[in-house]
Amino acid sequence: MVYNFNTMNTQDNRNSFFKHLDFIVMDLVLLELAFYIATWFYDRNHYVLAHIGSAPFRRQQIALAASLALSLVMESPYKNILKRTKWMELGKMFQHTLFLALMNVVILFFIHDIGITSRMVTGYLWIIYFFTELAFRLVWKKVIRNYVTHHKAANRQVVICTSSKEAEQLVHGILAKDFIDYDVAGIWLDDYSEGMTKEIEDIPVKGNPDDMMDYVTHNWTDEVVLSLPHDPSVAEDLRNRLNLAGIPVRNVVLNLYGQKDIGAAYVEKMGALVVLSEQKREIPAYEWILKKLLDIVGGIVGCILTCVIFIFIAPAIYIKSPGPIFFKQKRVGRNGKVFNMYKFRSMYMDAEERKAELMKMNKVADGMMFKMEDDPRIIGSEKKGPDGKPKGIGNFIRNTSLDEFPQFFNVLKGDMSLVGTRPPTLDEWSKYSEHHRKRLSMRPGITGLWQISGRSDITDFEQVVELDARYIDTWTVWMDLQILVQTVGKVLKREGAE
Repeated sequence: MVYNFNTMNTQDNRNSFFKHLDFIVMDLVLLELAFYIATWFYDRNHYVLAHIGSAPFRRQQIALAASLALSLVMESPYKNILKRTKWMELGKMFQHTLFLALMNVVILFFIHDIGITSRMVTGYLWIIYFFTELAFRLVWKKVIRNYVTHHKAANRQVVICTSSKEAEQLVHGILAKDFIDYDVAGIWLDDYSEGMTKEIEDIPVKGNPDDMMDYVTHNWTDEVVLSLPHDPSVAEDLRNRLNLAGIPVRNVVLNLYGQKDIGAAYVEKMGALVVLSEQKREIPAYEWILKKLLDIVGGIVGCILTCVIFIFIAPAIYIKSPGPIFFKQKRVGRNGKVFNMYKFRSMYMDAEERKAELMKMNKVADGMMFKMEDDPRIIGSEKKGPDGKPKGIGNFIRNTSLDEFPQFFNVLKGDMSLVGTRPPTLDEWSKYSEHHRKRLSMRPGITGLWQISGRSDITDFEQVVELDARYIDTWTVWMDLQILVQTVGKVLKREGAE
């Protein structure tokens, strides 16, 4: 992986915009054309008189253009577009169409046109747009690839300077993608000698760094890829000479070729430092925004429901066990930040003190979580039904998950999310191994994969960790929606079984 230390990020973004201008313009044209065709399908007889030129029609045109503009900022729909396979493009196109549709609905809502928009026209619009834009992308990318293959003048001319030990791996790293928009003119080695190989992966090996400087001074060279980690003084000297010559330098910080599960890596400034940042995943900004909006809306609705539930269960809790209605406990959130998590109190006031003596009955090994059957600390658990199972008020609010509702306040505060990983207690956190720490890399949730996977049956903490890791590695907003729906179904099923 190669990083450019010499080009400003704003310049990179501007170049990327113009580089994909053909895709952007055609995207807008096909989007508006799809709207015209969809409207014509809906009302063929009165199309011209009733729709074209009307104020709602023009506003919808503007809304579609605004939706595309938002996608450029929030979604980066054309990033690495020439390197995508057909199947990758199909998935990206579906994601792009879904994003545009959601943004369009939001815009129409705010301009008060959502009520006059035909559902039939909307359906036609996005179906037509999806297939026409997908066809254009596939055809146009093929045209560009063929042109670049036969006209090397369309590529940027790049030279490489490295060591003989690093050269082959570096070339593999540069050529790892199916399509590149530059041509490697040659390789220069800092330990070059006459007996060395004359080419690597069909790229000629031409000499040492001094020979390279002579070449770039008198030949077409857009940039130099520099990788000399074992001799910093030579690398520094070359950087100074290339900067003096006005040639951009790409300093190789890390070559990830051949490594699995490499995550996301990018260079940024940190004060006066230029640092390589690495993280497990790179999540598009629009997905984070949608998740935040989902949390805000869900948090508001949940808090309203919590207030209603409070009216009914607060007296029952207080009569059976006088004391606070809400239970507050220190939990560990994202990246180890400690917060107060709230619940409706379902246990007697001395529950925490009695936990130590009940640890021997814990079903979860190593005390990584606490789980036991017929927990005597639960309010009213001494009352048994005909089947011998406890029937107290505490058991009721736990079985129906009503005790979880005050956590919607945590969601609005930003401590938690609607969907996430289970937040550990402080004593559980103190027992964590290194691979357990991954669970804290996302904001904890009221529900999650482990809850819908049979939380009552899971007694192996490593299985909980595995489920949370799977959620973190594969998270999408769509997954959150699926988990929320399944959670509601699980709760209703448990309530019906009571």
